[in-house]
Amino acid sequence: MFVFPLRPLFLLFLALLAPQGWAQSANSMAEYRVKAAYIYNFAKYVDWPGDEGKPFRVCTAGKDDLGGALAALDRRTAQGREIQVRRDVALEQLRDCQIAFVGDTDSKLLNQVLKQLSGSPVLVVSDLRQAADLGAHILLQATDDRVEFDVNLAMMQKVNLKASSQMLKLARSTKPFKP
Repeated sequence: MFVFPLRPLFLLFLALLAPQGWAQSANSMAEYRVKAAYIYNFAKYVDWPGDEGKPFRVCTAGKDDLGGALAALDRRTAQGREIQVRRDVALEQLRDCQIAFVGDTDSKLLNQVLKQLSGSPVLVVSDLRQAADLGAHILLQATDDRVEFDVNLAMMQKVNLKASSQMLKLARSTKPFKP
């Protein structure tokens, strides 16, 4: 299984030298960067219907942008298209995005986002534990010293999104969630 390690020895070193809050912040930032890297790879390994030539938009519904880590994706390319990162996008504008991220600090928005995007080919990614049960397409899960992801293939197929076999091999689970 392919996972992104969070450099536990480096983080332990920081924890011994730094005040408690600072070490916790370093751990969170490392996790955020790993989650942003996953989102970038989802942009590369998922196919969207009929979006050729348009900029590729990664949007956040709410203020949670993984501690600013998603900004590193802005102006990079995926599938030959420039990525545009948009923060705190209004619900009615999410259909203009290819990926919508809902973070765990914006948990109250997830149901609204899923309802707004019902039937739209927008990949909904979340790190909220209940996201799987609510019908998100991909759940990012931090456990111990790594970040893994689960894919809800049934929900992706309903909106004509296709994940590459390479991506699916790396997923912790591809079983349908309870929608």
